Amino acid sequence: MNCVQPALDRVAQSPNRPAIWLPGPGMGKTASFVELFDLACALQRSLVASGVKAGDLVLLQDRLSVRLYAAVFAILGLGATVVLIEPWMPAGHVERAAQTAVPKFFVSGWLGRLWGMRHPAIRAIPRKLDLRRLLQPANGWKFIAEDVEPDQPGTISFTSGTTGLPKGVVRTQGGLLRQRQVLGRALDAAQPSGADLCIFANFVLANLASGRPSILLPDPWKPRLLRQLDRLPPALQPHSLTCGPAFLSLLMQHASLPHIKSLHVGGALTDCRTLERAFERWPQARFRHLYGSTEAEPVAVADAQAAVRQSRDNGYFQTLFLGPPVAEIAHNSDARGLWVSGPHVCGPYLGNHAANRTDKRTDAQGRTWHFMGDRISPSKEGHGWWYRGRANQPESDFELEQRTYSALQSSNCFIHRMHTGEILLVGEVNAAARPPGIDRIVPARIIRDRRHRARIDRPRTLKEGAKWAPG
Repeated sequence: MNCVQPALDRVAQSPNRPAIWLPGPGMGKTASFVELFDLACALQRSLVASGVKAGDLVLLQDRLSVRLYAAVFAILGLGATVVLIEPWMPAGHVERAAQTAVPKFFVSGWLGRLWGMRHPAIRAIPRKLDLRRLLQPANGWKFIAEDVEPDQPGTISFTSGTTGLPKGVVRTQGGLLRQRQVLGRALDAAQPSGADLCIFANFVLANLASGRPSILLPDPWKPRLLRQLDRLPPALQPHSLTCGPAFLSLLMQHASLPHIKSLHVGGALTDCRTLERAFERWPQARFRHLYGSTEAEPVAVADAQAAVRQSRDNGYFQTLFLGPPVAEIAHNSDARGLWVSGPHVCGPYLGNHAANRTDKRTDAQGRTWHFMGDRISPSKEGHGWWYRGRANQPESDFELEQRTYSALQSSNCFIHRMHTGEILLVGEVNAAARPPGIDRIVPARIIRDRRHRARIDRPRTLKEGAKWAPG
């Protein structure tokens, strides 16, 4: 098997169907399925000539582009492994990630080369290949979809999140296929066949495999790029949207997207009023609220309107009702929180033994279980889950935080408990408006995570915005 085969089949079935659109001068850049794979053939031919073969690890770094996805398919097709390191990670984390993966090749554009030159471990990679020079004529090259074992690593992505050392998330070739299947079963009822405005990379790969056009926007999400969406031709008008709450809020300010039929929102807790504004904007659309993580996506899916209604009925400012787990997920909870297993749940981390000891386990049947880091409780009616906060936050603090959000009608703050027991409210809050249960308000600029721009990066906010914090 090879995980690129479904997308390769789409080339034969609908060669001229749009595969990817990116903003740019005029009407932007559109690549059809056949154009994407012609580019992948050219890259693959040069990669083979450069010595890339099945089992090799290839660090890939390029801007968001058609070329980037062509390179991903070229590498996966050869049975090699795509290694991805978030470029904004601290230098020490980039160094550790590169030393952990030990890639044999570094494939990049010119920006990637500049980034790589800053890091000794990347400079030490034996073979460095320029994507521009790899784009030589394919000369009749027939795309290779190497037959590999399902447990062959397909991608290794390194992310440090907000909690510590880099963790190498390994997605096998079989796991990538199974994730697409799970996503399809979880969302097909709400998903039309038209273009998908897509923020999450794993959804782009799933779209390509199912034959759907993907509308991509580079980070940062500039208003002028969002406004360009409404000028797209009919074949590229988004029919669905997959994003997080921060992108959804920005989009509603700058684009109308009249053809939207379904929206899938996840990646972070979402304020109820953000979704309510979206319900008003697109009353004809069907909304899904997704719960998952980098290592397990999706875990649970809810009808977003029902999730907001139940969350409001229980007095919550944020959408805390998660709906039921998807059929493929096995789950249990212990004193720490929620554990999940399933065909699309990633196995042990690469290069982070401490995280493997605390967040991964293997049962007697050989199944990998992943610790989500969250507390979950079943609804009284038994038809879904409620989110009860991160496992490392006392549940009483989480409930106080939610009551505070409701009182302030804002989630731009968080509870921080000092070692003395004093309870502080940290964030963008008027110091005169102290809700019940709060000992002191500490104004601070809220810093969001780089990936979703929605989750509060509490350690960085405390470190950079609250200089009063001891230690």
